[in-house]
Amino acid sequence: MKSAFCLWFIALLGAGCIHTYTAMSISRNGVLRTNATALVALAEDGRFEKIDYPGSGRKTALAVSEAFARHLRMVDVTAQTGSFSQHLEQARTGRFDYLVVPTVVHWEDRATEWSGRPDRIEIEIRAVDVPSTNTISLGSITGKGKWATFGGDVPEDLLALPLGVYVNWLFAPEGAPLPQPSVKVEHAPAKTGRDR
Repeated sequence: MKSAFCLWFIALLGAGCIHTYTAMSISRNGVLRTNATALVALAEDGRFEKIDYPGSGRKTALAVSEAFARHLRMVDVTAQTGSFSQHLEQARTGRFDYLVVPTVVHWEDRATEWSGRPDRIEIEIRAVDVPSTNTISLGSITGKGKWATFGGDVPEDLLALPLGVYVNWLFAPEGAPLPQPSVKVEHAPAKTGRDR
């Protein structure tokens, strides 16, 4: 009986040490060119219930720009938030090929170590061809943090892996399936600036 309980507890603890991710394509019309440039719009900050998360929009835009910079000739981020038409005008003025507009749909930073509630994110990413203003792709990524943590985890830790998978796919030939991000197993909390 004791051994069965120990095995159940170990399996439960192992499940709590896993981040889970989903990358989803809502629409895709073509393949992005690697010899191009992109302007990433600064996203509005995320909010969950009555909690605002200052800086979450900038963290999202920077993570998105890093993912696109692995493929494109040059990527820049707008200095401030604004409307789609304002960002499009900036992209035209700067002679960028693409405008990438990330939107923070869900941003939830929890004190998981004592509440048991994991961090969660959902980001929508729209890529637009600047000269034609046509939307090339619209996708969504989600991440859910592990609940077994000793602190130091933050929602932006959930961005890099699913963003990388989704953006890689945008440069893959048409008809290529969108792979799902592998779960990321961590048995110790990642070091952050707050831990140093």
